[in-house]
Amino acid sequence: MRKTVLAAAIALLTGAGLAAAQQAPAMHEAHLNQFDTNNDGGVSKEEYRVFMTGSFARLDGNGDGVLSQTETAEVLTPQQFAAIDANGDGHASRDEFLDQVMRDFAAADRGGDGHLK
Repeated sequence: MRKTVLAAAIALLTGAGLAAAQQAPAMHEAHLNQFDTNNDGGVSKEEYRVFMTGSFARLDGNGDGVLSQTETAEVLTPQQFAAIDANGDGHASRDEFLDQVMRDFAAADRGGDGHLK
């Protein structure tokens, strides 16, 4: 599930559709290039956090500080949304969203060095 949430977030940010996100859970070089703001050939945990913080803001269409299933319907399945909504209240707070995507980052960081390459 985590990789699917990561892929859906990547799809959101790179313009890919949800179907593509569910079929391609791994990050590819083109994705890494979008996250790699210092052009060092990798994505640091901080670069990823900054990018995903911006993503949350873009998803939060009404600006209320939480995501609803409606706001994320184009990029997340109900199951993916439930994975983000840790407390099950039907809304995903910024902290819940960032906690999940940073867990996804950690899972993708196979070298354990805080960088995706």
